Amino acid sequence: MGRDSATGLLELKQTGLIGRVVEALGLEDGYAKGKHTPAETKPLVKDEDGVPAAESFSYSSVVGMLLYLSGHTRPDITYAVNCCARYMFCPQHSHELALKRIGRYLKNTSTRGMIINPTKELTLDAYPDADFAGMYGHEKPTDPACAKSRSGFVIVFAGVPVLWQSKLQTETALSTMEAEIIALAACMRELIPIMDMVASLADAVGLAAGDVNMKVSVHEDNSGALVLAETLPPQFTPRSKYYATKTIWFREEIHKRGIKLLKIDTTEQLGDIFTKGLCQPTFEYLRSKIIGW
Repeated sequence: MGRDSATGLLELKQTGLIGRVVEALGLEDGYAKGKHTPAETKPLVKDEDGVPAAESFSYSSVVGMLLYLSGHTRPDITYAVNCCARYMFCPQHSHELALKRIGRYLKNTSTRGMIINPTKELTLDAYPDADFAGMYGHEKPTDPACAKSRSGFVIVFAGVPVLWQSKLQTETALSTMEAEIIALAACMRELIPIMDMVASLADAVGLAAGDVNMKVSVHEDNSGALVLAETLPPQFTPRSKYYATKTIWFREEIHKRGIKLLKIDTTEQLGDIFTKGLCQPTFEYLRSKIIGW
């Protein structure tokens, strides 16, 4: 923990852990070139027929350190780390290179952390997103995982990220809207307990419910998912009827708790950084929105 030299704001850092990662990957010398993004724009696949793992470092040990780092102060590497973690027990050389890319990115940004700059207004904003069948066409078509979509979201309280996630969906979505609904449902399962926790904390410090005027918004960039999630009584279309029951519970909670569902432009969707590898300008823009630099 320290102060950002440019802004003077509180900054959460894990420079010691980053140093251990860089050292474990053998990147501590001055010859390792830094990277501006932690992941390539193309997905990281199994690469079963590729070159076997050849590096001297412990793949699982480095992934473990990166998972801890990404879950606490570096949401910007969450997507890249989750992709590498899928191959914890069967890494190929391409996976080792992906891990080294994360290390080069961290080395390039080792002195940076998550800037804590809370607003005075108690707002709770969620940004769920999905990448529909992102590995299809890159992975072997006989592998069921190639058709899986990826969910990602970040929940921001008073302008500060408090929870984020990137993971493959456990079920195979058959449309973009279904993938977005699954991501939205996953986000709501985390958002609602946070709302309850804030209410409990307010009660513990002697604030009446009326004194905690918390504004809760969910920002969605898929128009179909937005309409389906807001409609009560629960309805469905011929294309969504087979997963309609998954949406009923959070549609009721949205109305009961006064949660606002807002349409957001794809370029402003913070969850996008958790679902796919982005080009440098897009990545840096979303990173600045999430962690402040």
